[in-house]
Amino acid sequence: MKKKVWISLSGIIAMVILASVYYNYFSNPSEFLSEDEMIDIINESQYGFDSLEVLDTIYLDDTHVFVPFAQDQIYGTSFWIWEKRNWEMKGFNTMADPYLWQLDPNDPNTFYVTWNLDPANDLSQIDLYLMNRRGFRSSDYNQTNTYTPGVQLQHQIETNLDEASYGVERLPEDWIAFLESYLEVEGAKSTDDFFSHHLHMSSLSYGWIPRRSNGEMTDFVNKPNGSSSRSGRFYGESIFWISEDELE
Repeated sequence: MKKKVWISLSGIIAMVILASVYYNYFSNPSEFLSEDEMIDIINESQYGFDSLEVLDTIYLDDTHVFVPFAQDQIYGTSFWIWEKRNWEMKGFNTMADPYLWQLDPNDPNTFYVTWNLDPANDLSQIDLYLMNRRGFRSSDYNQTNTYTPGVQLQHQIETNLDEASYGVERLPEDWIAFLESYLEVEGAKSTDDFFSHHLHMSSLSYGWIPRRSNGEMTDFVNKPNGSSSRSGRFYGESIFWISEDELE
């Protein structure tokens, strides 16, 4: 009798746990936040901007939303995720550089380049680079030598700042193919997804060169000191401004 009661209680507990997990993690997202709600959250989390303007809300899928904003000469980006039945701002950037948002760090098909740049800048094109520095490593422990070949992929993005200061673009197919192969090889070195992503992906870097309409590299009219932050299960990579001297 006690055994039957225990089995029944175990079944009820399991159903409650499953229902709770579904309710908090898999239920459909609610309508996205209003502009006033977004502004309040950004101000509470960051500087307390005056006259902050939300420029757009761009859904990348049902649970990820890209929100560019502006205040005076500051052009920022924020990254929102539906989690535990709430829309939460998980990332924030006012560095005046593009940013790579990885919705799923194990699936390069979900990687997006995002930007929000001051239209006063003489900038019409972003040259984006994915780089893996070549290197050589020798281990006395297992008597092995490892050579890492260099990789440099380029992709051009038209900014059209006269139409909009912001934009979002999925990675090109050749980059996705490379990253899928890279993750497959590097993932075999670790059984832990988190450490596989954060340790093995650290050898990759992303850079960008701003260019004028004639193709010349340009300096920014306005590139204020900014900040970047993230929280929780948010994955992204900073895209740093590089010079042509750093290219092969």
